[in-house]
Amino acid sequence: MVKFNKKEYIQSIKSKHPADQADSIENLNLKDQTSVLKTSTKNLHPDFIAYLREETREEILNLIPKKQLINLIKYLDLDDAVEILSEFETKDLVNTLSNLGQLQRSRIEENLKYPEDSAGRIMNRDFLAVKSTLTVGNLIDQLRTSRRGPKDFYNVFIVDENNTPIGYIPSGRILRSKRSKKLKDMTLENVHLIKSNESVEDIAYTFRQYGLVSAPVVSTQNKILGIITVDDVVEIVHEETEDDIQKLGGLFVNDFYKGAFNSASSRFIWLGLNLLTAILASLVIDIYSDQLQQMIAIAVLMPIVASMGGNAGTQAMTIYVRAIATKDIDNSNYFKLIIKEFLIGSINGLALSMIMGIIAYYWFDSLILAFAISFAILINLGFACLVGIIIPLSINKLKIDPALASGIVLTTFTDVFGFLSFLSIATYILNL
Repeated sequence: MVKFNKKEYIQSIKSKHPADQADSIENLNLKDQTSVLKTSTKNLHPDFIAYLREETREEILNLIPKKQLINLIKYLDLDDAVEILSEFETKDLVNTLSNLGQLQRSRIEENLKYPEDSAGRIMNRDFLAVKSTLTVGNLIDQLRTSRRGPKDFYNVFIVDENNTPIGYIPSGRILRSKRSKKLKDMTLENVHLIKSNESVEDIAYTFRQYGLVSAPVVSTQNKILGIITVDDVVEIVHEETEDDIQKLGGLFVNDFYKGAFNSASSRFIWLGLNLLTAILASLVIDIYSDQLQQMIAIAVLMPIVASMGGNAGTQAMTIYVRAIATKDIDNSNYFKLIIKEFLIGSINGLALSMIMGIIAYYWFDSLILAFAISFAILINLGFACLVGIIIPLSINKLKIDPALASGIVLTTFTDVFGFLSFLSIATYILNL
């Protein structure tokens, strides 16, 4: 095994992008992480701490001496500093803030007053907002002489006398215009205002819907407070998508970087709930235990019905959990989509029931059994697609994240109904 050489390692990552530096440090073992972070953060880009994954950030930041960590935070953009400091304990937060400059400290404190995952929490307060009476030349001269304002910007926002955004001008238009041209003659007025208490999901929807690259965040009086840019939204979308995927799989956190014991304990609760739902399905089977003993073919075919229903329901659920997130469902198309989904399940159920009926007939040489499983698949797929849309919509109405709760509820419904329908039909036909 090659011995870790800190000097060579620092030299190898020194010129890399801070995101790559963060990835590299995360992949070191604890001993090597400690060796690097105790003494060598001055050789790394300060932004590397902003690119650390949420699952590993706290552990890695704890390895950095407090004084060095404060120096790194001083160089961060406001939104990145707020995200990191929001996870600090109150005592550590107060101590860190007391060591920052007055302007940075006051801005961070203001953002921290807003709810987590709101526009006010993630907005950046470095933006350009000017009156429409200026000319292009006035604006350029102002940018050159002023030390305040953003280093990079997509749009210049135009505000009225109340500091309310009334339009914007893309930076490209300013660069291509004559110095004498007035800003009011080149202002685009269809500016989209984002309220400071607006959720990150709504922000992502607004940017996607209107193809925005930046938008102003305003107070309840519509006064501009800050801006949100497209790179913030990319991160929001990434986090929301990752979160939905984890929840659909019954994971509350990403345990990729956690130890075996911690990972097992975080998954145990959801697996325990699945165990209870599996017992419920088994109780349904137990009701028909006498019939199963008389005809073993029923037990052989039974998992097929439940599996088909589960897969059909999961397809529908996946579509509509996503549709809820993208706000594609409203009261105008609610019942139309329910009917559509039932028809999809029925059409596929009819085709697959005929195929399975033929297979069951040649497999067990029983026309009765073939009819039983065919009819069970037909009604189970129709039911599964129906609950696949109704469950996430209903859970969303209860203000519960449909990505988290839909999966286990759907599995329970499709398993119980699948077993119940097939066993009931088979028992009825066999008793004729």
